[in-house]
Amino acid sequence: MSEQEFMKIASAIKTSYPTVKVLQDKPSMDIWYMMLSDLDYRVCQTAVLELISTSKFPPTIAEIREKCSHLTSPEVKEWSEAWEEVQRSIGKYGMYQPREALGSFDELTRECVNRIGYVNICTSENITADRANFRMIYETEANRKRTDNQLPLALRNEKQKLIDSLVNNTVKQIGGQ
Repeated sequence: MSEQEFMKIASAIKTSYPTVKVLQDKPSMDIWYMMLSDLDYRVCQTAVLELISTSKFPPTIAEIREKCSHLTSPEVKEWSEAWEEVQRSIGKYGMYQPREALGSFDELTRECVNRIGYVNICTSENITADRANFRMIYETEANRKRTDNQLPLALRNEKQKLIDSLVNNTVKQIGGQ
């Protein structure tokens, strides 16, 4: 979004909450613009108008980004829906067609199943424990995905660079010993 568009959003927030000191000075305007500038103006405007309509308090940057993320990102299904999908795939593909079964899952479900092992789930003698493990993995990854979807792209990329750098340094340290 452009600075002019951001100014309209800032004005809407200030006007809607006249007794609250929000976006009062240049430093606060600068940080808000930096944290919201990657968003599409219409999406951000819709999110802010919805927040203004439903909250007695001014929205935070995080609330605006969260609302925008809900408007633009596909909803992450509940872990129980994903687990049902896994169970149906076992009935349909069995343990001898893991590639086809994994191909039928969305990315998040596939990642969680891969961590446990599709064949391991199929041949499990304690499906209750596997279900609990799947739930823990799925909820953790779904929350991470939701959080990542809220981050500005530049911040997300910088975060990934830092993680990659730390992983590379750890691998070098382990390999050098």
